[in-house]
Amino acid sequence: MSGGGPAVATLASDLHAYEKLLQTLFAKGGELSTSAILAQIGRNVSPVAGHQVLAAISNAQLLTSSALGHVAEAHRMLEVLGRKLGIDVEAFGDVLKPPSSAIGPDQPELGG
Repeated sequence: MSGGGPAVATLASDLHAYEKLLQTLFAKGGELSTSAILAQIGRNVSPVAGHQVLAAISNAQLLTSSALGHVAEAHRMLEVLGRKLGIDVEAFGDVLKPPSSAIGPDQPELGG
């Protein structure tokens, strides 16, 4: 690793953490949408008021989705930077990861 290696590795680590936060935020937004619909149905909230709430939540979800797209672009930029610095880009580049890397230690495997 060249001189910028540790700093770039820290940047990559922080980028991954930020991405996880955005993913969690997006998932929570989905839960919030469900809660809003259930509240509208269960409490007879008017369709107009309910729609306004859902529109606000949807806009926030759209912005979060856009942020996730920008983070993906940052991964690609880091890959280019890493290659220029002679750093192994497997940790943070836009590369195919083995399926096992998609499942963290606290996440159950899909399917069974």
